Amino acid sequence: MSTASKKHALSDDESPSVERAPIKHHLTPLELQKKQLDKLLEKIDKPVKIPERPVSKPFNREPKDYVKNIQGSSAGAGSGDFHVYRAGRRREYARLKQMDEESKEEREQREYDERMQAKKAEDDEKTEKNRSKRQRRKQRANNNKTNKKRADARSDDEGSDKEDKEYKEDKDEKDEKVEKDDKRSDQEGSGKEDH
Repeated sequence: MSTASKKHALSDDESPSVERAPIKHHLTPLELQKKQLDKLLEKIDKPVKIPERPVSKPFNREPKDYVKNIQGSSAGAGSGDFHVYRAGRRREYARLKQMDEESKEEREQREYDERMQAKKAEDDEKTEKNRSKRQRRKQRANNNKTNKKRADARSDDEGSDKEDKEYKEDKDEKDEKVEKDDKRSDQEGSGKEDH
């Protein structure tokens, strides 16, 4: 009996305890993804390494130090020489294209940086102008407050001086009246004694 027929000939008690799904060779992308996720979730405590994407992949390799296809001065053009020439030309064009793209990227980055610096300088200038305006306005408001307080203090001082003067004048008048009254009462009292 062959091994394939032995596998099919196993009885129920000899069959493995875990039933496996039938093997499908042409999986849809959804089925393939499901299969991969199921495989990952079987070992949930095992860390999964997700590779990072390369930032930029250099197109051309480093130039070689040796040249394999050297032709002598007396050699004629063979049947494969055109293909060698074409491959060399393609590599050279790819190298020139890569250099052009790199210089273009550098130029664009430099122009972008210059624009950003100009914009930042303009914004800083505008911010500084607005800040100075705010500070001048605040300073004026503070000066107005202090001037108003001083004026109020002066008017209070003047008002209190006036009140003090009026009070003194009133007091002096009262004192004079009291003195006159005292003199009158003294005179009346002395006049009564005379009678």
